[in-house]
Amino acid sequence: MGKKILFGIILIGVLASIVYFVIMANFDLFDKPTETELKTECDYEGVRKIRMTEMSGNATSNKSIHIYITDCNDDEYSYHEPIFTVSASFIKPNLVDFEWKNMDTVTIKYDKKLDVFEKIIVSETTKPKLTLEYIKE
Repeated sequence: MGKKILFGIILIGVLASIVYFVIMANFDLFDKPTETELKTECDYEGVRKIRMTEMSGNATSNKSIHIYITDCNDDEYSYHEPIFTVSASFIKPNLVDFEWKNMDTVTIKYDKKLDVFEKIIVSETTKPKLTLEYIKE
């Protein structure tokens, strides 16, 4: 009887190890989300740049779309002021868009079903400051 119990414990351990490695190999449980650039535009004078990116989700978070502002001549590794962040399990790039209304105003259109995490009205880091308008669709 002791041999049967020992064999059962070993069998359960081997099966649990196999299941664990299959799950870890096929699912992005702990992978860092990747960022994909969707749209980038500088203002009319080439002073400020708006950048929209999509972050992939993983086991604990949904996909999200981020909009940043920075100086137009900065590279992608410099500081980008986050101005708008939305997320949802069903999010797609066409649910968020922005356009320059004039030199000092950007209009951001987004689906009203999205969860908004960050939404600023006036930029703090760029000069001249940028005003942001939001339209829920």
